[in-house]
Amino acid sequence: MKTNFENMNWRLALLGDHALIFSLEEKMSEEIIEKIMALKKSIEAFHFDFIKELIPSYHTLSLVYDINLFYENEIAVIHHESIAEFGNALIMAFNSAATNNTIKNATEKIIRIPVCYDQRFGIDLENIISKNKISIEEIIKIHTEETYLVYCLGFLPGFAYMGKVNESIQIARHASPRKEVQAGSVGIAGMQTGIYPMNSPGGWQIIGRTPLKIFDKDPAILGKLSAGNRIQFYPISFSEFEKLNEYK
Repeated sequence: MKTNFENMNWRLALLGDHALIFSLEEKMSEEIIEKIMALKKSIEAFHFDFIKELIPSYHTLSLVYDINLFYENEIAVIHHESIAEFGNALIMAFNSAATNNTIKNATEKIIRIPVCYDQRFGIDLENIISKNKISIEEIIKIHTEETYLVYCLGFLPGFAYMGKVNESIQIARHASPRKEVQAGSVGIAGMQTGIYPMNSPGGWQIIGRTPLKIFDKDPAILGKLSAGNRIQFYPISFSEFEKLNEYK
């Protein structure tokens, strides 16, 4: 993609004739995703009818638009702006209005999720114990005392990439993925943690399972997590898991 504008560390590029990509430095950073989410909220406040979707990720925000509706809008008809000029104007409006507080407040309140770390579910706990020289109790304590930021959704519907995982329990994903990982399984891959929303192949190291359905194909429910959410896990026993299990 060709960069059309650069503005206050923001880069803007066209993706064909249906999307704009706003991007910052390419890395996994809480500061960057907070700016991405703040820009998303800033754009949403305009309620433009030609914007079909805003998709945040680690360091980018994709703005998907209806090109016909855009060129019917007064932005194009009266002000004769191209879509790239429109995108640059959005960045300028955001930069002029954004404060540290508006950026920080763009990420959401904490969502607490129960996890059973019983080894019947935490089928890769032994790998972390062996590699990192750490006990199960320490793994659970460290994994649950952190608050994780959702950086993006991907891989599967409702699969949230969260970070950052404490270095003491980080572990690389499996070299060869399993043919099936159970829905609700909580895994670690490097500095990220995530929940499998449905049964699927997967290579993350599984440390437990949540009894809560993170994704439902019912259009009224769909995914419970989205980019910008803050997540904290808390431990539950196997018997508590059985009582709360939504996968029965």
